Amino acid sequence: MATLALGSGIGRVIGIVAIPVLTRIYTPEDFGVLAVFTALVAILAPLVTLRYVLALPLPRQDGVAMNLLALSTGLMLGLSALIALSLWMGGETLLGLVSMQVLAPWWWLIALGVLGTATYEMLTLWATRRRAYKVIAQTNVTQSLAGTVVKIGLGVLSVQPLGLLLGQVVAQAGGVGRLLRGFLGEFRANWHHISPARLRKVAWKHRGFAIWRVPSQFLMVFSMQAPMFFMAALYDAQTTGQFGLAMMALSMPVAILGQSAGKALYGEASQIFKEEPARVVKMAGEVQVRLLAVALVPAALLFFFGSDLFYFAFGPEWRLAGQFTSLISFAIVFQFSSAPLIQLMNLLKNQSVFLLINILRSAGLAIVFMAGAWLELDAMTVVAWYSAFTTIFYLGISAFIMYEFYRLKARRMAI
Repeated sequence: MATLALGSGIGRVIGIVAIPVLTRIYTPEDFGVLAVFTALVAILAPLVTLRYVLALPLPRQDGVAMNLLALSTGLMLGLSALIALSLWMGGETLLGLVSMQVLAPWWWLIALGVLGTATYEMLTLWATRRRAYKVIAQTNVTQSLAGTVVKIGLGVLSVQPLGLLLGQVVAQAGGVGRLLRGFLGEFRANWHHISPARLRKVAWKHRGFAIWRVPSQFLMVFSMQAPMFFMAALYDAQTTGQFGLAMMALSMPVAILGQSAGKALYGEASQIFKEEPARVVKMAGEVQVRLLAVALVPAALLFFFGSDLFYFAFGPEWRLAGQFTSLISFAIVFQFSSAPLIQLMNLLKNQSVFLLINILRSAGLAIVFMAGAWLELDAMTVVAWYSAFTTIFYLGISAFIMYEFYRLKARRMAI
């Protein structure tokens, strides 16, 4: 976890340092376009592998894992091509259905972002299988550095908002080459294990990921990105950009430690879960407590001083983003601490639970924002409602997951 956090932390520090520069190059409207672009790629990218990629760390035999990798790669290439073709032929109409027609000129970047992000996820999960945390950490740094250079460089040349969008693609997909070079020898050595019969076998054995995790993943990512979509639909581009910067700033701690902790905990727990479930429960509890302790102090600072911090760090036109940050700060704490636990749910092999969780989250968010639209509430009030719902949701999810693992531990001890 420390290795992943160090690499991710350095990468995110680069991103944090760059934000004050970017906010003085690009306008809030440009950041609004970036926020919507990022949200769309985040929704589509996990779906193109039909979530078979999540099973990569689980098989004991490399041959089985290699067939899973080949299956995921084939699905990714085929579905990414389908997305590109659909956007090329009817991008403006399709994007208009979700109030995102502003992205129509950049349809090719959407397809590229989806392909690059999905490829990076797949390779990092193979690295997780190998416990190659140092390699993942190195790619985190190169991703952030390269993406930042592209954003600033193109921004200085007044290539707006393309500079932000292209830099975001680099920041999400950079490091793919490094991972490929690191594992190319393994892929070649295990290539002979791949066969149509084995592909069908692993597809059927892990069909729960496709049946349950695809709709669940869509709802999960949609619910995470839904606030941005709703803000874009309810308010103007400037308000959306302000909210986008607030969410970008608050996602930093989740990305630095929350996701890194999740990858490390999942990688370690998948190796010992069958023999030592009690140890997994202990690890999960310790990680959650430590993440809460880490997050509370910065959350308090943002809650009390968010508006002033954003004013001095990013410029006077970004004070509203600071006010949004103050409202959401403590909700992000519980999202941050629950991130590793959610990944551990893969070990229970009850994929339908993911679907139920994400149905509840999506429905709750829809109610919050639709009520805000119906009552014609201002942006600050709607964001406050969103923060309250998010806090309650992640507290409930953390309690539920820990309860499920304690139940499993009790059953194993009884046997």
